Amino acid sequence: MTYTYTAYELVLRVPFHCPVLRPAPEDAVPDIIVGEGSVPHRLATPLAEGKMWQAEPDRFLWRGGPRAGRFLVEGGQCITLERNPAAEDEILAFHFLASVMAALLRQRGLLVLHANTAVTPIGAVAVSGESGVGKSTTLAALLGRGCTMLADDVTVLRLRSDGCVEALPGVPQLHLPEDSADNLGQDIAGLPRYRWRRMKAAVSVETTPAPAALRALYLLRTKPQNDLQVQTLTGAEKFAALQECVYGPLLPQEHPRHFPLFAAVADQVAVYRLDRPAARWSVDEIVEILLNG
Repeated sequence: MTYTYTAYELVLRVPFHCPVLRPAPEDAVPDIIVGEGSVPHRLATPLAEGKMWQAEPDRFLWRGGPRAGRFLVEGGQCITLERNPAAEDEILAFHFLASVMAALLRQRGLLVLHANTAVTPIGAVAVSGESGVGKSTTLAALLGRGCTMLADDVTVLRLRSDGCVEALPGVPQLHLPEDSADNLGQDIAGLPRYRWRRMKAAVSVETTPAPAALRALYLLRTKPQNDLQVQTLTGAEKFAALQECVYGPLLPQEHPRHFPLFAAVADQVAVYRLDRPAARWSVDEIVEILLNG
């Protein structure tokens, strides 16, 4: 059985249930079809690898563990899945929506950032940083101030036909830590808690249906000081900051394909380092900075 959904302005046909995504119209023609077949345990000549993945130019192998399977992404067009005997749709969907889709989008020439993005009165604003730094908490606080969500954790950028950098609508779900939910007055009792993210609740959030021009990118960090500190980045600092934000491996052979988009981001988007106090709640102050530029 297959299911057809939409995400990142693509129509996806997959052989597992993925209820967090929006169903595609019945007459929608798939852009990407995930087929089932044989997937190698290793790539022949990986140029980069981690515990669960290997990458070659235009080939990405993801090993999802005993309750998932192996995904092979090729050329930004083809995804093959080989299920393990104990595979569960929920876990297959989790791996697909994170690392597998990120690899597909990178191969299609899009810029994939480890960042959360909301549409604010000044345009789309992205917040990047290491896991646990407060990206989801900041996004939830922005939503509480009337902003709309574009993406949680995986932000995808592309060049519009007129050369403008825009962020695409992503997966309509926000993973919110319990302590942050309490501080923000969010009731998350009874919401799903995934086994691999026990400290976070999965909150269904309607994303804005259309891409939005990206106006600012903040690199959020924690520091021992008591005050927030904001530093505007310029020139080569912007390129270095963008490299820090890239989601997953970007091989040297793939850099020329992405350079025009990197250059457009550096030219059009304000980039900041935002250091927040590690020892106190400061999300309200962070939101004021994000909303007022």
